[in-house]
Amino acid sequence: MIPLRSTARLQLHAGFTLRDAAASVPYYARLGISHLYLSPITRAVAGSTHGYDVVDPATVSPELGGEPALRALARAAHAHDMGLVLDIVPNHMAAHLDNAWWRDVVVRGRRSPWARWFDIEWDAPGRAGRLWLPVLDRSLAQALADGVLTLALQRDGSWALDHHGTRWPLGVAPRRVPRDTGARRRWVASINAGARNGDDALAQLVAAQPYRLAWWRGGNALLNYRRFFDITSLVALRMEVPAAFNAVHALPLRLVSEGLVDGLRVDHVDGLADPGGYVRRLRRALDRAGRARGLAPGTLGLWVEKILAPGESLPADWPCDGTTGYDFMDQAGGLLHDPDGEAALVELWRARSGRTGDFATEELQARGEVLAGPLQAEFDRTLRVLLRCARHDAMARELPPSAWAQALRGILEVFPVYRTYAGAGGLEGGDAGLVERACARASDAGGELQRTAVGLLRGWLLQASGTPAQQRAQRELRQRVEQLSAPLNAKSVEDTAFYRHGVLLSRNEVGSHPLPGQLGIAAGTFHAAAAARPPRALLATATHDHKRGEDMRARLAVLAARAPWWERTVEALEREAAALLSGDAPDGADRAMLWQTLVGAWPLGLAADDRAGLRDWHERVAGWQTKAMREAKRRTSWVDPQPGYEEAAGSFLEAVLTAPRGLALRGRLQDAAGAIAPAGAVLGLAQVALRLTLPGIPDLYQGTEGWDLSLVDPDNRRPVDYRLREAWLDDARDWQALLRDWRDGAVKARLLQRLLDLRRAWPALFADGDYRPLAVADGWIGFVRTHGDTRLCVLVPVRPPAGTPGALQARWPETAFHVPPGRWQHLLTGARLDVGDAGLPPARLRRHGPIAVLVDPPHS
Repeated sequence: MIPLRSTARLQLHAGFTLRDAAASVPYYARLGISHLYLSPITRAVAGSTHGYDVVDPATVSPELGGEPALRALARAAHAHDMGLVLDIVPNHMAAHLDNAWWRDVVVRGRRSPWARWFDIEWDAPGRAGRLWLPVLDRSLAQALADGVLTLALQRDGSWALDHHGTRWPLGVAPRRVPRDTGARRRWVASINAGARNGDDALAQLVAAQPYRLAWWRGGNALLNYRRFFDITSLVALRMEVPAAFNAVHALPLRLVSEGLVDGLRVDHVDGLADPGGYVRRLRRALDRAGRARGLAPGTLGLWVEKILAPGESLPADWPCDGTTGYDFMDQAGGLLHDPDGEAALVELWRARSGRTGDFATEELQARGEVLAGPLQAEFDRTLRVLLRCARHDAMARELPPSAWAQALRGILEVFPVYRTYAGAGGLEGGDAGLVERACARASDAGGELQRTAVGLLRGWLLQASGTPAQQRAQRELRQRVEQLSAPLNAKSVEDTAFYRHGVLLSRNEVGSHPLPGQLGIAAGTFHAAAAARPPRALLATATHDHKRGEDMRARLAVLAARAPWWERTVEALEREAAALLSGDAPDGADRAMLWQTLVGAWPLGLAADDRAGLRDWHERVAGWQTKAMREAKRRTSWVDPQPGYEEAAGSFLEAVLTAPRGLALRGRLQDAAGAIAPAGAVLGLAQVALRLTLPGIPDLYQGTEGWDLSLVDPDNRRPVDYRLREAWLDDARDWQALLRDWRDGAVKARLLQRLLDLRRAWPALFADGDYRPLAVADGWIGFVRTHGDTRLCVLVPVRPPAGTPGALQARWPETAFHVPPGRWQHLLTGARLDVGDAGLPPARLRRHGPIAVLVDPPHS
C-alpha cells in the first residue's frame, strides 16, 4: 500500500467524472499528493452535484463513469505511486423512488424486507402504520380536488399516483378495473374527474396505500422517518442492522480488498445509533479486507467526519485515524485572530446590527426555534420515548407531558457538544459530566415541575435501572436524545446562528464555536492540540462544506488586529450606501455581513469599473446573499421566503456591484480589500505552512493551491482551472519574484509544492517525528520536528504586518528565535543559515520573506 502522506479532495459529478479525475493524476503526482480523496462515488439521484443523496450504495455511479472508470483511475494513480480514499455515506440515503430499497418500502410498507434498514417510526400516533411522505404542494384533500394528484396507468400496466409528473407506485391496486384497454382509460379518467367533483373513490384508493402523501409544509411536524438533519429527501439508515451494514459497505470493502482503495472517510458518523460500535465494526471489516493484500491491522486509513467542541476529543476507544480536520481548521483560524480586537468588533456589530453580539445568546435562541420548527418531528418522537419511560415510574406518572417536553427541550437547548456516546448501561466519565452540567442548567432555568422532570430524566440518561423493559426504554431514550442533539447542534449553530452573528465572519466556520472570548486562541493551546493530535488525523483548512475560503478567512482575520480602521471603513461604506437603499432591505445586520463578505472575498485584480468582472462577481455574491438571509431565518427563510425583502436586498446588491451610481461605493470596497489583502495573504501562507508541517495528514481541497476566496457552496465547488495550476508547477520565478507578484497565486502554490515535496522526501519525519514548540516573540509561532538525523524548524507570523507593502512582508520581532544550533537551510530560497547557541536573529530571515521553513540536513 502507498503510505499516506497527503490527500487531495476532489468533488465528482457529471461535469467532473472519474475519467476527469484520472486525467488530473499526473498533476497531483507532480504536486506531491499521495492520495486522491474522492467525494461519494456510488449511484446518486440523477444530476447530483455532491453524491450524498445515494440511491444505490452497491454501484459506482454511471454518471461518474461506473466501475470501469474507477478502475482506470486507480491504475493511473498507482502508476504515479498514488492511492485513493473514498468518502462513504452510511448515515442516510435518498428518499427517492430511484432507490430500490426505499421504493419497496413505499410499495409494501412495513412488510418490506428493507423496512428495518430505515429509521421509520411505523407506530407514530395518527399515522395509521403508514409511511408519511410530505411531498405534495398542497394538502391531500386540495390536491385531489384540484386534480393535481391523479391515478395514472403506466406503460407497463402498473398503477401509480401522479403529482406534477412524479409517479408514486401503488402498493394496493384498484379493484374492478375494466380489462379492455380503451375502457380502462375511460375508467381512469372518470375516477380522476370524480375526485375533482367530490367523489371519494380516488381518495379511498389513496387511503389504502402503505404510505400517506401529505403537504410538504407539514413535514417537519408529521413525517415519521428520521432524516439527515432536516432534509426530508434524505432518509436515515440503521447501521446497527447487520444486513444494512453489510449491504452499504460491500462495495467499498471489495474495492479495498482488491487494492483499488487505501482508506475510507465516514460521513456524519454522529448520525448513527452507535458510532463507537460502528467504527469498531468497520475497522474489523477493513482489517479483514486488508489481509487479502497482506496488510497489517490498522494500515488502511479510516477517518470520521466529526465536529469537536473546543476541548473535546474523539473517544479513545474508536479505532480510527482521527477526524477529517474541522478541529484543525478551527484551531488554525483562531491562531490567526488577535483576541485584543474582539471587544471593539463586538461593539461595532451591536451598533450596526442591533443584535447582542453574544453568540451564546444567538445559539440558545436558534436551538429553541429549530426544535420547534425544522426538527419538531424528531423532537416529538424523542418525547414519545421519554413518556414511555415515565409510564414505568410512579413519581414520573404524576407529571404532565408539558413538563417532560420542557425538561427535554431545556437540556437539548444547552447541550455543549454534538452528542454523547452511551453504552448499554448508560454514560460514564466525561459524557456523564456533560449531561450533568446540561441538566443543572435546565433545572435552574425552570420551575418546580421542570426541575422534577429534569431530575428524573437525568437519571434515565445517565444509567440504566429498573426492570428489563424499563432499561430497554431508557436505552432507546438515550439513543434518540443523542441522535437529536447532533443535528440540533448543526442546524442551530452552522445553519442558523452563524448567519445571525456577524462580529467577524471568519470565525463562523464549520468546526468553530465563536463564543465570547473565543475570537482568537493562544499559541500554547494550539501547540497542545498539535502535540495531542493522532499522527494520521487529517488537517484541513478548506472543504466542500466550508462557509468561506481559507484565504478569505485569513484576510478577514486582519480586521481583528485593525478594528478601529474597520469601524471607520464601515462608517464610510454606510454613508455611501445610504443613497442606494430603498426601505430597510437589507437591514443593518445583513449589510454588516455583506461589507465583510465583499471586502474579504473581493477578487484580486478586480477593478471597481470592470463591467464584465463585476457581473460575474455580482452573480456569485447574490447566491451567497440569498442563502445567508434564508439560513438566518430572520427576514426570510427557505420554508417561508419573503419575496419583497429578498428582491429589495437583491436590488441593493446589484446597485452596489454593477450600477453606475454604485461606483464610488465600489471604489471604497476595492480600496478596503486592497488595504488588508497583502496582510491576509501573509496569514494565508502561514496557514499553509502549518497545515503541511504539523503532526497529521494535510488535506488539500480542490483548487485551493492558489488563493481561495470562495464563498459558501455552491461557490466553493466551482470548476478547477488545472491548466493554470500546471503552469504554476512549471513557473521558473524564484521565491522573491513570487513574493513580489503574489496576487497571481503562484507563491502559495510554490509553498505548497515545496512542502509536499519535503513530506515525500522525509516521510519518517512527518509520520513519526517528535514535536517541540519554540519560545518565540508575540505574534509568531514556531516549532521543531526531529526524527533521527533530520530536523525541521518552522517559524511563521500569526498576526498581520502593518501597512500595505507591494511584496509580502512580516512584522519581524527584535529578539532572536531559539532555533537549535546547526547548519540550517531555508527551504524556499536555498540560503544557508548557521545558527549558534545565541539562536537565530530575525534580521537574517527578513529578506527571505514572511515564512521561514528551515531544514537540516539541507534539502534540494
